[in-house]
Amino acid sequence: MEAILLANKLVSEEQLQQTIRYAQAIGIDLYEAVLQKRIASPDDVMMAYAESIGLPFIRLADSAIDEDMIAHVDPIMVRQYSFIPVSRDQGYVLLATTKPVIPDVEEELRMIFNLPVRCAICSPAELSEAITKYFPRGTSPIIKSERKKISPPKQSVPQPKPVEPLNDEEKKNRLLVSIVAFNFSVAFVCFALYHLRFPWHQLPLFGIVVGVVVAFVVWKKLSR
Repeated sequence: MEAILLANKLVSEEQLQQTIRYAQAIGIDLYEAVLQKRIASPDDVMMAYAESIGLPFIRLADSAIDEDMIAHVDPIMVRQYSFIPVSRDQGYVLLATTKPVIPDVEEELRMIFNLPVRCAICSPAELSEAITKYFPRGTSPIIKSERKKISPPKQSVPQPKPVEPLNDEEKKNRLLVSIVAFNFSVAFVCFALYHLRFPWHQLPLFGIVVGVVVAFVVWKKLSR
């Protein structure tokens, strides 16, 4: 920026050094300090600034602003970050601004217009005039519509398979296995209780009860 200002003879060496110290003292960019000190014309300063950061310079007075784009941009965001959409030609959205917009704003505009964003530098006075014209104070902010929630696909409930009746062979096997389970359970319970010194006359009763329960469980397990 310093070299461009000197090369274009917008400031003298002494003016440049004074302006650099002034910018550092109050924490602003050099081009803003030059504008505040009114050493050169705003257009010349902004052209030099645009050249220093590799962006084009635009004069809004000579540009046709696409008013259809205005309705899609939040006025609060426009005034907060100082930009105005100009056009959406050649596969991108052109923004007029006094400094490049932050990435968050650029991404939001890209999502709004579904196009990449490019900035062009303009003079602060022209930008302020355009914002006042297209986004006057009191303009209602745009409320972002809620995104529709995608309902998960309905899962089909598996239908139970129809139960087929047992054939004669399966019924016979079920009966035999249940009888074996009954006999084994009675014998095991009687043997166990005998060693635990239960009264011998109570052993058959306990054994039969347990055997019936086991046989019933086996019967149900083998049933469809």
